[in-house]
Amino acid sequence: MRRRLVVAITPLLVLLMLGVLVPTAGTVAERHTATLVADRLSDASRFSVLAHTALTGGTELRAELVRLYAELDEYADLYDTPMWFLDREQLVLHATDGSPPPEQAEARLTGVLAGQLPPVERTVWPWRGEPELIVTPVGRDSQVVAALVLAVPTDSVRAEILGDWALLGGLFALVAALAVWLVGPMTRWILRPVADLERSAAAVRAGQLDTRAAPDSGPPELRNLTAGFNDMVEAVRRTIERQQRFVADAAHQLRNPIASVRLSVENLEPHLASDPDARGAYSDAVDDLDRMSTVLSSMLAATAVADRPASAGRVGDALGHRTETWRAVAEQAGMTFADDLAGTATRVREPTGGLAATVDELVANAVRLSRGSSLTVRGRPNGSGYRIEVVDDGRGLDEEGRRRATERFWRSPHDQNVAGTGLGLAIVAQVLDDAGGSLELTGTPGGGLTAVVRVPPP
Repeated sequence: MRRRLVVAITPLLVLLMLGVLVPTAGTVAERHTATLVADRLSDASRFSVLAHTALTGGTELRAELVRLYAELDEYADLYDTPMWFLDREQLVLHATDGSPPPEQAEARLTGVLAGQLPPVERTVWPWRGEPELIVTPVGRDSQVVAALVLAVPTDSVRAEILGDWALLGGLFALVAALAVWLVGPMTRWILRPVADLERSAAAVRAGQLDTRAAPDSGPPELRNLTAGFNDMVEAVRRTIERQQRFVADAAHQLRNPIASVRLSVENLEPHLASDPDARGAYSDAVDDLDRMSTVLSSMLAATAVADRPASAGRVGDALGHRTETWRAVAEQAGMTFADDLAGTATRVREPTGGLAATVDELVANAVRLSRGSSLTVRGRPNGSGYRIEVVDDGRGLDEEGRRRATERFWRSPHDQNVAGTGLGLAIVAQVLDDAGGSLELTGTPGGGLTAVVRVPPP
């Protein structure tokens, strides 16, 4: 989560800095352009005064113009700046390099000779190599008699702009690196309680109800959330412990009265004589008491299983050599057995009580209830988890039966007289769900029942 938060914040910081850097870079270019134009406008204004004096100099017109042209040539050579002196008809009176004025200056010349103010010069950018054109009128007040055009080279200005931009870029990179460097510790501090909560929640889900998150780190809002989480876990732990103690105590307390009732019933057997009805009632009473004892034992076993937390390990280590036990159980019931377990090095999160105990219950159910002739246990990696199937070819269950088979104390109509409590599949489904896995019952093609166990990665 911290990585995602850093990735989300960093572009925003970069955009914020670019929002400052780009206008600043534009301002730098405009400042250098203004300095260049101001310097050359000052020179152009001086030449404008000289040109106006030369044009209005009377008998000395020729000499004044010669001196003006000489100064223009000298200036052009010194500053590598071509210049053009034009009259009101845009006829070139003098060109320092002998070439016609640039076409881009025509529109400006027209406006200036018509008495309009010179247009604002364009900003010099490092990628624009053409010279900066400066057009200045020659005249007094609104009487324009000629114009001067300067093609100012921008090489030095572009180099200065690039230098300033490089400095700005370096400062930007330094600030950006510092900001990104600070984002890491800040997000780590902010998200430390979240990571701790995630670890604690995973531990609680695995059955470790004594886990608590550290309430003294991170922002106040997250510290309050952590304290609330700890209070919630404590309340859940107390509730579960009360329930487990109640079930265990109730089961223990009921076992003695049931055993006493059974003894009393058995003591009645010698007094039943040969009355068939009495014998039948006696047998039913004994069976009911046995069933009640089995239910109490299952409740105690379920409570014991719930007390054991889930664990993680390899499938092969979890199952061990249970296939031999399953084979013996199946063959004892007259069923052929086959196993096909692949990828047993896959690490998974085992349900409480262990993965082997889960499969044991499914195998026992298939042997005891299916009345089939064959039993197969196969397993394959399923994504990053593992999938185990216990397949029989017996009479199976209909859709309603498969749906209700994991309900507590539910028994199939044709299994009412078969030993069992109706808690086995309910416990298996519960412990798998607690571990993040699942139990699914489907029909076997050709007849029978397939129990599918999915266990997640650790």
